[in-house]
Amino acid sequence: MAVVKFWYRIAVRATVAIALSLASASGYADAREALSQRLDGIAEYVADFSQEIRGAQGQVLERSTGQLFIQRPQFKWVVDQPYPQVVLTEGEFLKVYDPDLEQLTVRPLKEALDDTPVSLLTRKGVVLGDEFQVVEVSDQLGSSYILSPNSPDTLYAEIRLHFSNATLVGLVILDHLGQFTEILFTPAPESTVIQSNEFQLSVPPGTDVIGG
Repeated sequence: MAVVKFWYRIAVRATVAIALSLASASGYADAREALSQRLDGIAEYVADFSQEIRGAQGQVLERSTGQLFIQRPQFKWVVDQPYPQVVLTEGEFLKVYDPDLEQLTVRPLKEALDDTPVSLLTRKGVVLGDEFQVVEVSDQLGSSYILSPNSPDTLYAEIRLHFSNATLVGLVILDHLGQFTEILFTPAPESTVIQSNEFQLSVPPGTDVIGG
């Protein structure tokens, strides 16, 4: 419950504006370095997630639950409810499988991930460079990093990553229209082993394949 309250608190735009206005150039650099080190530490990661997509007025547009698997640079996102879906990287491709539609969409990985926050979690040797202004906000619940892209051409206006005891527990993506996606993670124990076939996707015969 504390983590949920935290995310609603930092969702207020005024908090972000104050943090950015107080940060200096050296502060940005220090925060970028600290975040890069934390992201580099996510070589393997397994978690359950709950996701809400909210409109600019805070109204809930969509809720979903599922699991996330990372074994850098491999990535797998499994939605259980309300509509099953599997998104994973396989070689040089990103595959999206919708069992209800009996459809598999295949896209070149670089094209698919270039302008998404997923690339922050899957790239080896994460280098934020001058792509973002990064501000770190800490309280008793952990550390949050607010990433504002320097380019106006990105699909998102802001990314927020929250860590508790150095473990990723939350992600918020804010778009240019004020709509935001809020994801809360419940990480699996560190002893959890990712099976070697976890990132291999098998689809039933007759599945409609788009792209690839």
